[in-house]
Amino acid sequence: MKLLKKLKNKLIKRFYKPQIFSDKINRGSPIKIHFVGIGGVSMSSLAIYAKKMGYEVSGSDLAENQTISNLRLQNITIYNTHSADNIIGKNVVIYSNATEDSEEVKAAQSFGIKTLTRAAALSNLLKNYNTSICISGAHGKTTTTALIYAVLKEAQKAPALHLGGNYKQTGVNYDFSTSEYIACEACEYKDSFLNFNPNIGVILNIAPEHLDYFKTFENVKNSFQKFANQSQVVIANSECKLQGNNIITFGIKRGKYTAKKVKMKNNGKYYFSCYKNEKLFANIELNLVGKHNVLNALACIAVCDYLNIEKDHICTALKNFCGVERRFEYLHKEKFIIHDYAHHPDEISSVLKETKKFYKNKLLVVFQPHTYSRTKNLMLQFIKSFKKIKEVLILKTYSAREKYDKKGSALLLSKNLGKKAVYFQSNNKAEKYILQKIKQGYGILFLGAGDIYDMAKNVSKMC
Repeated sequence: MKLLKKLKNKLIKRFYKPQIFSDKINRGSPIKIHFVGIGGVSMSSLAIYAKKMGYEVSGSDLAENQTISNLRLQNITIYNTHSADNIIGKNVVIYSNATEDSEEVKAAQSFGIKTLTRAAALSNLLKNYNTSICISGAHGKTTTTALIYAVLKEAQKAPALHLGGNYKQTGVNYDFSTSEYIACEACEYKDSFLNFNPNIGVILNIAPEHLDYFKTFENVKNSFQKFANQSQVVIANSECKLQGNNIITFGIKRGKYTAKKVKMKNNGKYYFSCYKNEKLFANIELNLVGKHNVLNALACIAVCDYLNIEKDHICTALKNFCGVERRFEYLHKEKFIIHDYAHHPDEISSVLKETKKFYKNKLLVVFQPHTYSRTKNLMLQFIKSFKKIKEVLILKTYSAREKYDKKGSALLLSKNLGKKAVYFQSNNKAEKYILQKIKQGYGILFLGAGDIYDMAKNVSKMC
């Protein structure tokens, strides 16, 4: 009998496929979840959610940074190597797009341990909430998700949050809550957002992005249409031209929610009048730089009005919004040293256009390309986006998940930009060059989604 019981326990351990992130913890001993690439912005917050829900959590990551340190403070076991030994005794292994080919994932699949993509795990988490709000789009997801969260907080709805950047007021990218609401980013890369069936799906914009996966812009548009079809209600930019009877539109000039009397203050921040069905809904003051944030605010207003949030809460939250790290973030109290996450030509063009409207002094733009495939596929657009800028410093490409490709290299981009551009392979040499420019009275605008943020903060400390 003991032998049979022992054999049964082994079989359960090997073949039992628990439904993780359920609001009911599975019976028996705690389920052990291992995150491969736990230091990622989304993976780290999922790990903390799992810990708070009572799971036993571990993870692996080759990097050692503040995120990893914070996870250790949550009593989460961290391995600094990717090894099959790390998953021994684990029930579930969760991995991201960047770690799908790791030794741990392959070992888990070989051993019969349940494996889940990051998106599938997040999908399970969303099912715990009666109102899931998933924000998608090529640009503006993080800011708009944070705006919606801020309004729900102001309305005392105690929302949960899963964000692609740190919310400035709390310094983290999540809020664990068991309330009715969750605001969550929904990324289209590798069709991740098609794992979700949200109560409210938000589509901010559609652009030729992630073409290393989608191949054509038509495929991108088809995926967003599928996401719209899977959402109970869709809040969409009227320019997206989606099909369906469940769509509520917004736009500067066209849509159910529109913006009129749009004006910019001297500091680059905007205010406008929001109209609903051509009738004044509210006068809005934003604590955000850039006209593109008017659209993000309209999306937020449409979502919150659909949820019957009072206008006063909407207006107050938008006016007092604390912002998100790396989204036109001021890094110095006295000098103009800004970092923005812009890494797509459309985003770069928008940020540069808005900056030139209110900053009239000498400006050096520092750009770190993000992935070789994006740079190669959109080379002409990148060149065009920097057309009206006098001086550009190009840093070595942040490769992320990719291998070197000469046709999409930062050096080639620099050469294509001509005399206005200077290229630095070394970050130390680039920092010295930037500090010299600051002494000459230049403002610095750092752009990019890679580790350029570390350089930007380092430069600001040395001024």
